[in-house]
Amino acid sequence: MTALERQKRIEEILLERKHISVAELSNIFGVSFETVRRDLKAMEKIGLIEKSYGEARIKEKVSHELGFEELSHIMVDAKKKISEAAMRYVEPGDCLYLDYATTCLMMVDYLGEVPVTVMTSSFEVLKGLTSKPKVHTYCTGGSWDEKNRAFVGQATLKCLDDFHLDKAFISCRALSMEKGLSDRTEIEAALRRKVIEASNEVYLMVDYSKFDKEAFVRTADFSKLKGIITDAELGEEWQEFLEERGITYINCYRLPDETELF
Repeated sequence: MTALERQKRIEEILLERKHISVAELSNIFGVSFETVRRDLKAMEKIGLIEKSYGEARIKEKVSHELGFEELSHIMVDAKKKISEAAMRYVEPGDCLYLDYATTCLMMVDYLGEVPVTVMTSSFEVLKGLTSKPKVHTYCTGGSWDEKNRAFVGQATLKCLDDFHLDKAFISCRALSMEKGLSDRTEIEAALRRKVIEASNEVYLMVDYSKFDKEAFVRTADFSKLKGIITDAELGEEWQEFLEERGITYINCYRLPDETELF
């Protein structure tokens, strides 16, 4: 088992149990205390957990101070699979919005042969689409945000007032059944809220580490979400929660037939 695979399993255990000791993790994986501590240090650095007195705890509130460059190297395989699954919901002629999140950016790799219109605030998405002749691209413009490699602010929001979007593919910093979607800053939340308002269908692309957590600023509830695309096998409570709201749950590692989607 690689370090990344072990860290993902640790996260799954913590999502279920909320806390666990270093000693127990050492026994579960058959590795040394020092190996477990290195895993926990890496997970703590990206805001997944917090350590205290020989144990790890799930971090209920997240800040995610890491910028685009650091986030682009985290959980790459999962992000690719999530992006590939998201393409199931893209049709020729769609007017799309692609978020600046590193997960959404990876959709660019799959858009080469699909004639669509893409609106984005992401410089990295914009740059990636320059080599896609079948994609008609719009950029919102706005104030430059180096941390997210994106354009944000009032000018960005005003630009979005003038457009109607068929489908938006966005992410968020955290989500919970009680608090909905949340983000690190007011600027991030305001932009995503505006995109949600402007779109017919909204697909949330999030890895397993975002669930059952809260970030600083509330972004939106679940009312306008069409689907959640993730790399997690969600528990029964989450699946029932989404089904009651008519939200499609897509596990990128276990894609259903179209007839199975609720």
